[in-house]
Amino acid sequence: MMIKQEKAAVIGHPISQSLSPLIHNHWMEQKGIDGCYEAHDVPVGGLEAFIEKAKAAGLSGFNVTVPHKTDILPFMDKVAPLARQMGAVNTVRIEADGTLTGFNTDGIGLITHLRNTVPGWPRDLPALILGAGGAARAAVLGLLNESLPVLMITNRTREKAEIIAKEVGRGRLTVVDWEDRHGAVAASGLVINTTTLGMVGQPELELDLALATRDTVIYDIVYKPLETGLLKAARQRSLRTVDGLGMLVHQGAAAFKVWFGHDVGFDEALRKKLETMI
Repeated sequence: MMIKQEKAAVIGHPISQSLSPLIHNHWMEQKGIDGCYEAHDVPVGGLEAFIEKAKAAGLSGFNVTVPHKTDILPFMDKVAPLARQMGAVNTVRIEADGTLTGFNTDGIGLITHLRNTVPGWPRDLPALILGAGGAARAAVLGLLNESLPVLMITNRTREKAEIIAKEVGRGRLTVVDWEDRHGAVAASGLVINTTTLGMVGQPELELDLALATRDTVIYDIVYKPLETGLLKAARQRSLRTVDGLGMLVHQGAAAFKVWFGHDVGFDEALRKKLETMI
C-alpha cells in the first residue's frame, strides 16, 4: 500500500526569508512524518493559481503571510470564528473534498508564548498594545479572551487604532494618542509592541520605560533582531521580557495541529536552529 507523503507550505511575497520551512520540517522529522513543507512566493493576484496547484499537488494545507492574509478570505469555503473576527486568515486546511477552511493562529501563538514565558504576568492591570495592524488585532482578541479588565491601544495613525477598538474591542479597548504612549506605560502590567519599529532596517521604537512598575512585562513580537532596542532597555531596568520568536513558533504549532493532528512545541533544538538563522 502506498503511503501518502504529507505536504504543506507557506505563501507570501516576498517569502525567501521565512523561517516557517525550518520550523515545520523540524516537527515533521520529530514526529516521523514522511513529508515536506516549502515556501512559495505568490505575488499579488496569484492566489487563485496557487490554490489550484496546491489542490493538484495534494497539500494538506498552507500558511498565509503578508500580503495575502486578507485577500485569501474570498477563496475560503469555511472560516473559523476567530479568523472571521480577525478579518484575516493565516492558516488554510485543504479538506478531503477539496474545500478550503481558513483559520487564524496568530493570537493563539502570542498568548501561548506569553503564558509559557511569563506565567505570572499581571492580569489585574491594563495591557498596552502598540500598533494597529493584524498582529495588534490578534493581541487584542487574545487578551480579551484572557479576561483582562481593560486594554489600551496606540498607533501613529490614531484612526487605525479606533477601527480595531470599534470592531473587536468589546467596549474594553481604549485608544491612546501616540504622543501619550510613554505615560500609558505607567498604568500597564503588559506592554506589547506589534509594530515593525525596532526590526532590522527600521527605526527604533521610542518608548520611555522609566514609569514602568517592576512587575511590568515587555513583549516585542519583532524577532529580527532577537533582542530589540525595546527589550534591551527593559532588561536594563530588570523588567521581564518576551521576544518575538516564540510567537512565530507557537502560531506554527497551532497550524501544524490543524493539518496533521500532532501537538508540537518549542524545544531547545528548534530554538538553536532558529537562532543560527536570525
